[in-house]
Amino acid sequence: MNAPLPPCAAVLAAGLGRRLGACAKPALRIGGHSLLERLVQALRQAGVAQASVVLGPYADVLLPLAQACGAAPLRHALHGNPTLVDSQRLALQAHAASHPGRDLMLVLADLPLLGAAQLDALLRPWAGRPPAVQALLPVVAGVPGHPVLLSWQAVEQILRLPQDQGVRHWMASNAAGVWRLPCADAAHVTDLDSPEDLERLRALLHPEVIEGWPEPA
Repeated sequence: MNAPLPPCAAVLAAGLGRRLGACAKPALRIGGHSLLERLVQALRQAGVAQASVVLGPYADVLLPLAQACGAAPLRHALHGNPTLVDSQRLALQAHAASHPGRDLMLVLADLPLLGAAQLDALLRPWAGRPPAVQALLPVVAGVPGHPVLLSWQAVEQILRLPQDQGVRHWMASNAAGVWRLPCADAAHVTDLDSPEDLERLRALLHPEVIEGWPEPA
């Protein structure tokens, strides 16, 4: 019997980055490479070859980066600023149309420490999960992290919810099918939301060059 295909991935990159000076966070660079490029490369190294990127207000900046990475761009048609639920649903809809039957990994674009090793640490248990498990959520010291893995069945069920509901709503109603996997690696909960997050990252990665960041007001 053929082994199941690995999940596809959707990178959620439609945020405004207000607390970090209103910037396209996935375009910010560590060691000369954008966060988006680093993340797509980590996905491929972990065996996830099919990746898409949800783009919003900064599509003019991020679209060339997505194309250079070989990731399929998914552009919001919504007016104004799309919510996280809007981005999740766009990713799930595109996935259902392009890769029916495949599982899906949802990844936030502002996780600077997330690499192939951390992704593989989720993909391996996911591949051997019990039949009742329909989602996997890494948890670090009690804090829910990212990325989230969804079975094809979960993708279908979420898309049947009302338009203003997404992954969190589905998980709340299907707790028995959610595997909250304890993880020790802080990469799953280390994001970039504020100038304080940026300063901590600079200290952690020193002397690696970090550039393209807006200066705190």
